[in-house]
Amino acid sequence: MISVAKDAIGRLEMLIAERHAEIIFLYPDAWPVAVGYAPWIEEVWANYISNAIKYGGETPRIELGAMRQDDGLIRFWVRDHGAGLPPEKQAQLFKPFMRLGNLRIQGHGLGLSIVQRIINRLGGEVSVESQVGQGSTFRFTLPIITTIESQKKSRG
Repeated sequence: MISVAKDAIGRLEMLIAERHAEIIFLYPDAWPVAVGYAPWIEEVWANYISNAIKYGGETPRIELGAMRQDDGLIRFWVRDHGAGLPPEKQAQLFKPFMRLGNLRIQGHGLGLSIVQRIINRLGGEVSVESQVGQGSTFRFTLPIITTIESQKKSRG
């Protein structure tokens, strides 16, 4: 998964340089292996990371991480230290054509709704946690590879 995230970062090199963004992988040696389709997941990472750069403050510092959950899923996240969002705006984030800031940013407002469709199709979920003045953490979950393998074995 780290290589997929790094591929997404490679696509964003110009934006990263332009905004002087710092991207940090938390616990890079401990990321469990997830089930998914790499090109789709790269799109998820690219969307989350580009949004974190765009909305992450003057000199964005973005953290990427992963953690195994007890329910057979891995939770991946992108955390920024930007302005954050109030709860009423968080509820609208994954709807098509929603752009919640006054910034002039290119795009059609479809990114997070596409992310949600991709992750749902792969058996996961998306979420956001944010506080005004404290930044935002965008998450997605995917099944752990061993979970899928054991389900296949138990079916015969």
